[in-house]
Amino acid sequence: MDIISRYGLHLCWLCFCCLSTTSEDFSVQVQVVAPMTRVHAVAGGDVILPCFLKPTMNAASHTVEWLRPDLKPKEAHCYRDHRDSEEDQNPSYKRRTSLFKEELKNGNVSLKLTGVTLSDAGNYTCFIPTVSRTQRPVVQLLVDQKNHSSLPRQPPRASPRSLPVLSIEGTNGSGLVLRCESEGWYPEPELEWFDNNGAILPATGPTETETDTEGFYTVRRNVTIQQTDNNWFTCRVQQQNITRTKQIRIPDDVFPKPCQSYWTVGLCLAVGAAVGAAVGAAVAAPMG
Repeated sequence: MDIISRYGLHLCWLCFCCLSTTSEDFSVQVQVVAPMTRVHAVAGGDVILPCFLKPTMNAASHTVEWLRPDLKPKEAHCYRDHRDSEEDQNPSYKRRTSLFKEELKNGNVSLKLTGVTLSDAGNYTCFIPTVSRTQRPVVQLLVDQKNHSSLPRQPPRASPRSLPVLSIEGTNGSGLVLRCESEGWYPEPELEWFDNNGAILPATGPTETETDTEGFYTVRRNVTIQQTDNNWFTCRVQQQNITRTKQIRIPDDVFPKPCQSYWTVGLCLAVGAAVGAAVGAAVAAPMG
């Protein structure tokens, strides 16, 4: 066996490995997830109704609908053909709703509602028919007519349950999506992610915020991380003189393998096909 044949067989084996490691990726069902089933808002303010694709998937080319089933028409917001559509939108939501367009590529299809009114309270359905016609997570919006800013000013507080909770939400290309969540704060705290060198990591979307009936804040934030030399990452939640931090170390084998990307598989197939043709020609050629 000459060197071309041996090289071709090695590449064919590499392609087989790549296809084997990615077979699960093609079969994974994308889920439409609403991480919070209940969101509080104050009349006159703005609110975000969270909804994501899991595992992370580019939603820019998909149809995204936010529905109020109890209204006619029931569409609070519709995104179709890479733009917002007001054709079937309920008139009470016109010019008050929007998606985070720059975050659609990260699977973030959350809805921002501005100028919240008492009549906005109700159940909202996150529906992406081009992904799944059966998955319709519901987010309940509760609207409080009391303005918390008019209440007597209270000193900053953090409850015993405010220690950040860290979790792995999924993958994003060659990286992992981490989530940090902390509850029981007053007033609203700041949340940041840091790498092992103390550099701030950019978030993959806006910080999710909600308040409970007592006015305490819960904050959540996602970040996409890449493999480093030690894989230590830190979430910090703070306000004035109160700080809570939590660290997490991600094992190397948890990160997506290079052969698990569709681009790598495509390249591998193309190179393998070319080398395979060369090997076939070499074998078919008459011996000199």
